[in-house]
Amino acid sequence: MFIYITHSDNQSFLANTDCPVLLLLSHLRSKVGVPPSEAVDLCDKLGSPKMLFQVKTMQDRASDFLPARSTYYVCRVEFGAPGTAQEQTAQSFVPILKNPSVALTEALRLHGQYPHRKPLRSSKTLESRKGPSTEMLPTAAHTLGAGKAAGRGASRPREEQHGSPRKTTTAKPQSGGRQQPRRR
Repeated sequence: MFIYITHSDNQSFLANTDCPVLLLLSHLRSKVGVPPSEAVDLCDKLGSPKMLFQVKTMQDRASDFLPARSTYYVCRVEFGAPGTAQEQTAQSFVPILKNPSVALTEALRLHGQYPHRKPLRSSKTLESRKGPSTEMLPTAAHTLGAGKAAGRGASRPREEQHGSPRKTTTAKPQSGGRQQPRRR
């Protein structure tokens, strides 16, 4: 559940991702020395920003966005000019590194040109959070849901599910008028 974070003059530290994203970002700002009024984000080695600065609630976990044991770079997010339509849109990402690689800087510049990108979650997390969609369920499950409530499968009739129906027999009373238990 830990990630490696690199900043400044190739200094790095470990961060636990088993926490809310907002708490992780606050910790990053204090560790790197960025004022709370500035937006920061993380990017991977390929220069893909994780768009963590867009998260607004404490329910979003950092582990949903950041796979464990990966290395990330701290980036400063620069927004459009105040008073314009791009005021709330990320225009560029600047790595907080003393000598960032040309490939990293170029990749971050390209990502700044596509401001409407949403945060990416790991596929494992998405699959565990959502149940089966209605498109994936068989049509019998849509129409015969009442069978489940009765304790039977919706796709098979009762005979197929439990074998043939049981025959019930009653023991004939003997001459004494008492019934004897049936032997099996």
